[in-house]
Amino acid sequence: MTDGAPSGITFRAGEERDLPACNRIWRESIDAYLLPMGLPPLPEDNPSLRRLHAHTMATDPSRFVVAERRKRAGRRQVVAFGSAVERGPLWFLSMLFVEPGEQARGVGRGLLAQILPAPLDSRVLATCTDSAQPISNGLYASFGIVPRMPLFNLIGRPRPGFDWPALPTGVVAKRVAEYEAWRGDPEVHALDRSILGFAHPEDHAFVLGEPRRAFTYRAPDGGLVAYGYAGDVGRVGPIAVTDPALLAPVLGHLLAAVEPRGASSVWLPGDAGEAIRVAIRAGLRIEGFPILASWSRPFADFTRYVPTSPGLI
Repeated sequence: MTDGAPSGITFRAGEERDLPACNRIWRESIDAYLLPMGLPPLPEDNPSLRRLHAHTMATDPSRFVVAERRKRAGRRQVVAFGSAVERGPLWFLSMLFVEPGEQARGVGRGLLAQILPAPLDSRVLATCTDSAQPISNGLYASFGIVPRMPLFNLIGRPRPGFDWPALPTGVVAKRVAEYEAWRGDPEVHALDRSILGFAHPEDHAFVLGEPRRAFTYRAPDGGLVAYGYAGDVGRVGPIAVTDPALLAPVLGHLLAAVEPRGASSVWLPGDAGEAIRVAIRAGLRIEGFPILASWSRPFADFTRYVPTSPGLI
């Protein structure tokens, strides 16, 4: 694939053998703007990132594309990559990173053109980007993917004795035991559709494989009113609720039910203001720059949903 490619650059579908290079490009690209701010470098190994890349490549192989530059003796080197997933009406850009030395040459724009849907208005377009990256945000905005809402990474553990809002009377929390049945549960799919506009069982499977533990929250009549995930490594989410008032209590239950080896980490949307307020009062802190959730037109109710991560709705 060479259409729209800068001189010396070719595009092709990504393969599993490219994932180490993609991980390196991700790390070097972020370090390039974090290190001058006096922040520490990212770790060389990131197992969660590797799993995310493998997942998006497996579910959407045609939308995982790498850019190569020809080097001496005809050798080619991966210098950029982009990955998007399609879920129902949504096209979501999971990641797009370019080596620092290749930036400002049109590689990112050319790569984006390879994976955008055609025509553009056939899908809702969305992504999450670092608020410290104005050039990237401008690029996506030029395609109508405009920053709309911050995502805050809340890190830490609730203080002992903090009076977190309880689940409503009659709502019962239970850990999911049968994962196969859970992934095919029509109530889960219906809740996802009511919030996001689509069901995504493949992403539930990915989260369970991390592993994160899944919990259901059911009303007295047995109906599903919420679900949530939390893992031993500390990551919390996704969370989906039928009523925005349930979000903070469900988050509190997940933090109490799964005590990680270190700190907990959850990405809370700016629209979920009450959950953010409670989490900060409980002792969690905002870590790093806010992430900007961007989209071409509204598609989800983020008063009722906490995403898996900025790289996967």
